[in-house]
Amino acid sequence: MNRKSIKKIMLFLLVFMLVFPVYSVGNAQTVQAASLKAPKLVSAVRVNKTVKFTWKKSARASGYYVYRKVGSSSWKKLATVRGGSKTSYVDKKVVSGKTYYYTVKAYKGRKTSSYNKTGKKIVYKVPAAKPAAAKATIENTTSAYTIEADVNLSGSGTGYHAKLVAVTPTSAISFGIQHDQYARAPYTGKTMFMVENVRSNNPGGQDYYWVKQGATKKTYHLMLAVEKNGTCKCYIDGKLVKTVKNKKLANRTLYLRVEGSARKKGDSVNAVFSNIKLKAKTYSPDTVWGTYAFITNKGMKADVSSFSALGKIAIKGTIKGISSSQDWDSAYDKVSGIIQFT
Repeated sequence: MNRKSIKKIMLFLLVFMLVFPVYSVGNAQTVQAASLKAPKLVSAVRVNKTVKFTWKKSARASGYYVYRKVGSSSWKKLATVRGGSKTSYVDKKVVSGKTYYYTVKAYKGRKTSSYNKTGKKIVYKVPAAKPAAAKATIENTTSAYTIEADVNLSGSGTGYHAKLVAVTPTSAISFGIQHDQYARAPYTGKTMFMVENVRSNNPGGQDYYWVKQGATKKTYHLMLAVEKNGTCKCYIDGKLVKTVKNKKLANRTLYLRVEGSARKKGDSVNAVFSNIKLKAKTYSPDTVWGTYAFITNKGMKADVSSFSALGKIAIKGTIKGISSSQDWDSAYDKVSGIIQFT
């Protein structure tokens, strides 16, 4: 090839390059990547025990790479969020008291956008749990009369109960545990916490409240508190579960009792009351209380031998001596073992 021909070829190549610029593969990738804009960051906020990081959608993105750094550390890839329309990520691996930064890159295929190097900052702190409300006790509850005890009920047959009682000669309030195969629906055959509000012994003078379901052979801490105006409050394990009003108890001298009963002939009960505490107008752990037994059925027995030392009383037995047609509704005064405190 002569020199003249070489000059023609070189001239041709020069013109070709001026008219048709040539890009390397790397430059082509840079141009395409530049078309993916860095997503704008929106927020990083605490949601319960996580951090929710949010950004704005980047046009033409098929997904996002989420990055995080802790304190002054370097950025580390945290997650891949697939889908160009998705604009948030929830970080569950966070520790209260640490400072986190979040940023994001858009991607499409192998191409990625630039990113906000500052990131969204959050000082992640989980609020301290609220202290549990103090449990109600005979010491911290405002009342005129209160009886508090651990109560455990068991028995056999169609019905049996254990309850705390405050009475006058003609009215009463009681709170305890009752199992009754003949209770009205939906309480039939269930063991329930129950309130009996007796304004009088006349028909219609009683109200019954089934508070919640319990279990036999399990110990519950129960408390019955009666205020001066006749407001009666019932507690299970230190939590108020029912309030009723009995005006017949207002401004009256009340007598505190524990009671165990069974429903009908052949039914048995084992009612155990322990850690008994009593209050009449004022409470003092040093007050010495006596006991008086009202045993209304010859099959019932009360054991008060551990009351002075341990605050424990057990009432148990099997109902005898009543007809098969009688039960604790029609013959209430013939099916119980009662200990009154004096």
